[in-house]
Amino acid sequence: MQKRTLSTTIQIMMLPLFAVLLTACGSTMSIKNVDFSQPVETVLVADRDANVQDVRGGLSFNLSEVLESEGISKDAFMGTEVRIIRNHQGYYFLAAPGFKSVYVFETEESELKLLNKIRVASQGLQDPAFNQRTPYIQLIDGGTAVSLTKDSAIQS
Repeated sequence: MQKRTLSTTIQIMMLPLFAVLLTACGSTMSIKNVDFSQPVETVLVADRDANVQDVRGGLSFNLSEVLESEGISKDAFMGTEVRIIRNHQGYYFLAAPGFKSVYVFETEESELKLLNKIRVASQGLQDPAFNQRTPYIQLIDGGTAVSLTKDSAIQS
């Protein structure tokens, strides 16, 4: 009888411990005020299949859908330099010569999801370059500078 009572007592004492452990396992951790910005743009070169890869940064993706949106063939785009930069909020901005728009992507699991397509050039960009100008991303093309947010362009 004492064994049974001791066993029951131990079980009752363990119940709150298990409840605390289960609660701790279900909570999520969040690190706030993270600055995701890259101080300089990354320049990637498209291959014949419209793939780009940043070995140092660990980023690789295919541009086929972007090229289709711009009306540019993969063959014509092969060897073109693609500019990409990440702002302080973690959004990726992408541009290349011939593009009429800057593409803003957010990250999802194993994908870059289009958040916004910002029209910046009626004839297509000639030699675009990005600069980090927090809270903006600055796009320079020739003598023109445009400040970008994830939502729009502001003429500088």
